[in-house]
Amino acid sequence: MKKKSLIIDEKTRKRNKFITKLIITIALLVVCIVTIVYIIGIYKANEEFSNYVDGLTRLNSKTVFSIDRIYLYSSADATSNETTKPVWDLNLFQFTDIALYINNRSEEGVTYENTIKELTIDNVKFNDLQSGTPSLYYKNVNDFAKLTNLEENKINDSLEFKVVNSGEADYSEPTIYSNCQNPITLEYVNTNMEENTIISDISTPLTYDGSLLRKGGILISQMECTLSFTITIINNYNQKYVATIYIDIPIEDNMSGASIYDGKIIKNIENTNLVKFIRVE
Repeated sequence: MKKKSLIIDEKTRKRNKFITKLIITIALLVVCIVTIVYIIGIYKANEEFSNYVDGLTRLNSKTVFSIDRIYLYSSADATSNETTKPVWDLNLFQFTDIALYINNRSEEGVTYENTIKELTIDNVKFNDLQSGTPSLYYKNVNDFAKLTNLEENKINDSLEFKVVNSGEADYSEPTIYSNCQNPITLEYVNTNMEENTIISDISTPLTYDGSLLRKGGILISQMECTLSFTITIINNYNQKYVATIYIDIPIEDNMSGASIYDGKIIKNIENTNLVKFIRVE
């Protein structure tokens, strides 16, 4: 009886050992399959990425559109609240007017490739702003350097420009010539930094410019912001070009010591291919 029990125990041990080996073998097989699938996935992803990069390289063998100049004008304005007190009661606005100049290499000749059929601005973001409510508007170039912030020109999701080929353009609406002869003009406005700002010094008339911000106690750090947005161009070959623009709103110039508190601050950035449009289709 004892011998029979030993035989049964030996069979059980062998069966358990076999089951254990089988489980380990299956587990290793699953790991191997997962690893192989993962490696194949990485290889395919790398191959697809490489093909994508090669495709972009071929599409962008030359620069067709670029922004070579960005002109910025920063100042401030305010609306006055009625008050019977011997003080100024103001709502302050900091604004920056922006002019973007597109180079389409027209000196080499105007073609279907370097002329605009459609132009759109979207993906507007306001980064690192500490105070206020920022907005971006289309700006009539004839009103450049003065606050307008017209609600009908506010960019919510996207802004599509009217493209004109010749004649006199109506800049009261977003308009650009197909040959890029006029700049894209926009207006950044920061409101609600501090409503009902009380300025008790009324001994001298107020100048409605950036000096209001100093008198109102608005700190430089409260106004610092990096604006970004995407411009998409479709040319007359229906080729698609995209560029993302990053603009540090000019509030002060550490080199010269000038700041918006002086009334205004102007920044002119010029460089060939300052921002290149990448062809994606």
